[in-house]
Amino acid sequence: MKSTTTSAHRRLGALMSLGAAAALVLAACAPASSSDPTTPASDPTTSDAAPSDDANGETPAGEGGTLKVGYISPITGNFAIAGQEMVDGWNLFWEINGSEAGGVTVETIVEDDAGNPELSLTKARKLVESDGVDVVVGPLLANTALATAAYTSSVGVPNLHPVAAADDLTQREANDLTLRTGSMSGSQMNYPGGVWAAEEGHKTAVTLCPDYAFGWESCAGFKQGFEQNGGEVVSQIWYPNGTSDFATYVSQIQAANADIAFVVTAGGAPGPDFLRSFMGLGLTDSQDLVMNCCGMDQATLRALGDEVLGFKSISYWAEGRQSPVVEEFNNAYAERYEGKIPSANVAGGYMTASLVAKVLEENGLVTGEDLVAAIGDASFEDSVLGKVSWDEYNNTVGSVYIREVQERDGKLYNVPIREFNDVDQWLGLDPDEAMARETYSQSFQG
Repeated sequence: MKSTTTSAHRRLGALMSLGAAAALVLAACAPASSSDPTTPASDPTTSDAAPSDDANGETPAGEGGTLKVGYISPITGNFAIAGQEMVDGWNLFWEINGSEAGGVTVETIVEDDAGNPELSLTKARKLVESDGVDVVVGPLLANTALATAAYTSSVGVPNLHPVAAADDLTQREANDLTLRTGSMSGSQMNYPGGVWAAEEGHKTAVTLCPDYAFGWESCAGFKQGFEQNGGEVVSQIWYPNGTSDFATYVSQIQAANADIAFVVTAGGAPGPDFLRSFMGLGLTDSQDLVMNCCGMDQATLRALGDEVLGFKSISYWAEGRQSPVVEEFNNAYAERYEGKIPSANVAGGYMTASLVAKVLEENGLVTGEDLVAAIGDASFEDSVLGKVSWDEYNNTVGSVYIREVQERDGKLYNVPIREFNDVDQWLGLDPDEAMARETYSQSFQG
């Protein structure tokens, strides 16, 4: 946990006003910059940035220069769809606004970790030690994110997380160099779903989650929200990452005979794979179901079409939310990606890029703790994610939506049917009390 002194020291003051921020984040779609934002960073020794007067060889704030960004995401493997979308969201912002902000050129090197923690760590070391990046963005999965954040913090490099939901990124392992920029922690985002399920009158629930940190935390959040409001989770089922055939697990859900099933996937293929098994065994009309953010994301809607109309899910992102900010973002994405609707992964990548750009516009070239602190000082009454701010542990505080798949103008959207405001990561506990407990696992769900 950060000390009060450290937290106070790292704050740089408020960022631009909401009106100025909105103008930057959602500027009218200008022609894409001729500078490709995915071009590998140049060798630091041959950079064409202006020479520095700083004793440490760094370009002083406000004097141009280059911010080198290393972007890690699983763009191959089982989570390739989600990983590529996370990259697409980042690129979209720079395509719209150009690759320069506040006189600072942003260069990005994208590395594929295939969802593997060891490979993710290898790519992070390469980016820092060989490419000399100023900041690492990503990766996507909870286990890869924890491995990367431990390394980047040890070498003094900021690590921004557009999508990763590992609780301990902003709890037990919180530090002044790691910040969640475009999502929520796993338990945080699903806790309101448990509250909602109980308030809807469901008395019993069964959960199905992947057997690693993200799954444990997601299930724990839902379970605590459900049971604190009078429900009982009667069975918890776990499946290994990489599962493609969910028939056995769907049969276990059916056997639990619970009022509602809560199902978590980490994005990509598992969402559609689960639902094909669920619908294939004829449970659509007999088993109430609510899924997490990734399980019912746009990749699933595109894969299954009208078959998922009416299905419900829990997320901090709702592409069907009535907001000028969301509508403008949706239109910008559709214009560049063949009419597609953006997912939470796209939104997280885009939100992260917009935050980096605002810091550069306000402060010039800043790196290290100053970059993270400036982002953490931001707050928005409305953003692509809704109302958002950051706590002293560098985690988002914002809205969580209960969503329903609905059709609008021939396209499927996740439309909010209930909103929980100002959701933090503590599930009703004091931060010290929450972090004194065991970390979530199969055997400890709170």
